[in-house]
Amino acid sequence: MSNSPDHTSRDHAEFSPSSLKYVAGCAGYDGREGTSAAAEKDTRIHEALEVRDPSALHDAEELSIYEQIVSDEESFTENFFGDEPYEELNEIQVTVDLDGTETWGTCDRLLLAGSKALMADYKTGISVIDSPRDNWQAKAYVLGAFQKYPDIETLTFVFYVPVREQVLHDDFTRDDVPALTAELSKVIRRGEKVRPLWGDGEYPDMDLLSPTVNCRFCKHEDHCPALGGVAVEVASRVSMLPAIDITDPDDPAVVEQLWAVAKIVSNWASRIKTKAIDMAKDGTEFSTLRLRSMGSTRKCTDNKKLMEVAEDFDLSREDVLSLANIPLAKLAALAGERAPEGEKGQTSNDFLAATEDADIVAVSATRYTLSETK
Repeated sequence: MSNSPDHTSRDHAEFSPSSLKYVAGCAGYDGREGTSAAAEKDTRIHEALEVRDPSALHDAEELSIYEQIVSDEESFTENFFGDEPYEELNEIQVTVDLDGTETWGTCDRLLLAGSKALMADYKTGISVIDSPRDNWQAKAYVLGAFQKYPDIETLTFVFYVPVREQVLHDDFTRDDVPALTAELSKVIRRGEKVRPLWGDGEYPDMDLLSPTVNCRFCKHEDHCPALGGVAVEVASRVSMLPAIDITDPDDPAVVEQLWAVAKIVSNWASRIKTKAIDMAKDGTEFSTLRLRSMGSTRKCTDNKKLMEVAEDFDLSREDVLSLANIPLAKLAALAGERAPEGEKGQTSNDFLAATEDADIVAVSATRYTLSETK
């Protein structure tokens, strides 16, 4: 059994330190709920680092990230403290008091030695990380540490970013507290003003919103009037489109007009993605993109030989069939082809009806699309 702690139930502030860069970019930003494979990987690595036990990691990539962080951190810490003894704290929750509002979050590591401190956060992905002085998450953690530990006079904050082979660090002093407080308070108060304006059929004024590259993480992406306006502007440059009043992005007439915009923008975006992938495959190196294989599928081309191979590994015909995904429409068509002339279509239909009568058919949810009527 792994010794890894459980981080799945951590409480998050409405405007958490990790979300502040998005809110600073657009006061109306509100992140989507849920998780992802990347987030789950990040959690596993963080849990392993907390207890210095990589046994629960899933693959060589995760282990490599873990080992690089451990190596970088040991080297930086040794250079920072030398022979000076220090207190080691992991998973430090800091609450940041901002003159009437607040945020809180959990920083990965804090090392204390008298009046100086070393604070660290681990970044396991490929995303570009701003240096601590320009990073909203780091600034919140730094301010929270100064408030929580009054003996600290100087603090060095470090981001360990192994995938990008970076160790980013900046120094702070207690003299930075007033400026940090003002900066963070301004961002959160703007968010507190704008976020509640989202509602059922209600939207913040466009001049309160600022579309950024981070819109793809926002739960309001599909009905944001400001982002819709950007899409219309882009599409208008490559197509003759009528003027669109985007102030009510859920109005059926507006949605119908935006359908055309979506086709133009999505087709263009698809081609750009294909172009970028092809360039990366040819050796181009991007600063924020990394080529990753999504795997490939294998399809058997000779079922008779497959049965022979399966038998060599003590797999029965029933074992193979239990895993087979048989396209019933193609099998029905084959049954029709073997029927006498004049009975082919009916035979195909009878075959499909027989499979339903035998209760061996699972029908997926119907998928829909829209087609233009003129």
